[in-house]
Parts: sequence; structure tokens; C-alpha cells
Amino acid sequence: MLTFLRWFSTGVMFIINVLFALLFLACSFASHLHPRDWWFTGFLGLFYPVFFVVMLLFLLFWLLLKSKKIFLPLLVLVAGAGNFLLHMGFHFGSNFEVEKKATGSIRIMSWNLRHFIPFDETGFKPSRQEHERKIFDEIEKNHPDLICFQEFLSMPKAGEADPMQILQKMGYRYHRFAGQDLFRTQQYSGIAIFSKLPLVGGGVLPYSPNEEGNAENTVYVDVVSHKDTFRVYSIHLQSFGFGNREYKALDDVRSEGSSVLESRHVIRKMRNTFYWHGLQADFIAAEVGRSPYPAMVMGDLNDVPGSYAYTVVRGDRKDAFLERGIGLGATFTSSSSIVLQMIPTLRIDNIFLPAQMTAEQFATGGKRLSDHSYLVADIRLK
Repeated sequence: MLTFLRWFSTGVMFIINVLFALLFLACSFASHLHPRDWWFTGFLGLFYPVFFVVMLLFLLFWLLLKSKKIFLPLLVLVAGAGNFLLHMGFHFGSNFEVEKKATGSIRIMSWNLRHFIPFDETGFKPSRQEHERKIFDEIEKNHPDLICFQEFLSMPKAGEADPMQILQKMGYRYHRFAGQDLFRTQQYSGIAIFSKLPLVGGGVLPYSPNEEGNAENTVYVDVVSHKDTFRVYSIHLQSFGFGNREYKALDDVRSEGSSVLESRHVIRKMRNTFYWHGLQADFIAAEVGRSPYPAMVMGDLNDVPGSYAYTVVRGDRKDAFLERGIGLGATFTSSSSIVLQMIPTLRIDNIFLPAQMTAEQFATGGKRLSDHSYLVADIRLK
């Protein structure tokens, strides 16, 4: 009887293992399927770390039983190892040192500022100069030569308190800004690039309009450094546009209180956003492919490693985090959802470098000054 129960229980576990193995493989290769045609692939990218852990547990389970069935999770993990390597940085001991910038290298930064809204607040108030000062202190501390901002806010009426003027006084003489007036308040929001290095060209690349569009127009500049010219793209793919309703639905899942209707609403909203991510990623990749200069791409993808958007926008470029980063490298912390705060794999901000460049240092910082951490890296043009 005990032999039968053992045989039956291990048989059931093996069937469950097979099902999870198929899901894990689907997550591992979802980045090759366009969300325009395969809407569920965006969700698969999010769940890859979960299924990876599940497969490790199955591996341990079969190992303890000394069963030959261990080869199933082992082979599946090997098959999906490439995706795992997109999630982890293994450069332990390579701490970022501000003073360690080598002669001839360029320090770059990318940061979604969330319109200078403090992490624990829901709206911008012009009187919050203390919060702005902390942000500019972080920039001053790192001394980047070039900064790409997403959700940057310029307020010309504020005079010398306008972030645009503050940055110019900090030495960023050159800039390109694609700002749109917010509700006719003369507060201009959009992507901005500031540089201490000369700019010899640049432009704005608008996405195709859509009814749910909240993606900021891409900005690019051509930078001259040590007689070399390279192009920088600052991007921000479509946000999910979550509000109180969506965040409440996510947090209610944790307490098993979310209704089917609300869950469907969140899934539908995410599905539509993944759809636009795919189209916007195609657009960016095509534009970058036409660059006459070596091109780096920086910004907020609103999507994780292993997603279609990450794979297409990165292309054959190097990921600065994978070149010099450590651990999981999450860059986003939700200020509105406990569930999202518990996810340690939301590395949605990136710096992608062309083959002609190498990353010498990399770090993230500024956590909870925005809901995004900034990325800073020292790079060298070979």
C-alpha cells in the first residue's frame, strides 16, 4: 500500500512538474512573440522569476527522492538559463566610486523623476523645494556629463526655481526637451536630455497616437566627446496608467478580496499596454537602426528583462547593468501598491550601449526620491 501511495504521489508531482515546466519554457521564450499577436506574452515575462523558483524547488524535490525525474527540471532550467542571465548582475565587489571616473570616460545618468512628486505624495506642489533640492544634490554628487530624464517638469513661471534653469546653472549648457503643457498650466512635462558635452544635432520622435496613449515622445541628441560623435536616445514606453482603482484591485488580491470584474479590468488594461509596448519597441528599434552614429538607448521601458519590449529595444546592444551591476537591480518601487512593492524584479529602467562602448562602472540610487531609482554609469567609447 505504501509503495502504491508513493508511486501515485510521485506520479502526480511529476505531472504537476511537467505543467510548470511548460509554463517556465513559455516564460523563457515569450520575448520572441509579439504582444500584438500573442497578448499573454507580456504577463509571461513578469512571471518568469516565479516559475524559475518553482523549478528549483522541483529540482530539490527530485534530488531528495534520488529520482531520475530530476532530469526534467534540470533540462528545463538549462534551456531557460539565458533568460535568467538577463535578470541577475554578478559583478560583486565592483562598487561604484564617484572619484573613480577614468580619464577619457563619460558619465551618464538616466532617471524618471515622476514630475518631482515626492514618493509618498500623489500630486505636485510648487512649494516642495526641499524635495527638488535632494534630487539636484544627487545629480551634483554624481557629476554626470549627460543626463536623460523621463517625466521631467519645467516651470518657466518659476524663474530661477525652474528645474531647467537650475540645471543650466549646474553646468548643463546643452539640452533638448520635448515638453507638453499640462492642462494649460504652463508646466511642461516630457523627456529631456541635459549635457555638459557639446550637442551637434538632435530631435524628437513622436509615437503614433492612440486612445490610451501616455507615452512621452522620444528625444535624441548627437554628442561630441574627444572628437568622437555618438547618439543618445532617451525613451519612455507607455505607462500602465494605473490609478486608485487598479492599485486597490492588486492589493485586494493579496487579501483575496478582489472581485472577478476588477481583476479582469486590471488584466485588460495591462494587455492593452503590452500591445502598445510591442509597437513602440518596434518603432524605437527601427529609428535606432537608422542612426548614423554609434547609439545608446536609455530610459524607462515599463517592462522587465525577458519581455518583447526589452529584447527588441536592446537588440544587439550591451546592458550596462549586466556588464557591471549586482543582484536583481530593481529600479521601480510602487508608491501606491503593497503588492508591487513586494516584487523584487521590476528592473524596468535601462542603459543599452552599442558594441563600440564599454561600461566601466554602474550603479543605481536615489531610491524613494521618485518611484524610480536613477541609473548612473561610466562608459568609454572604444
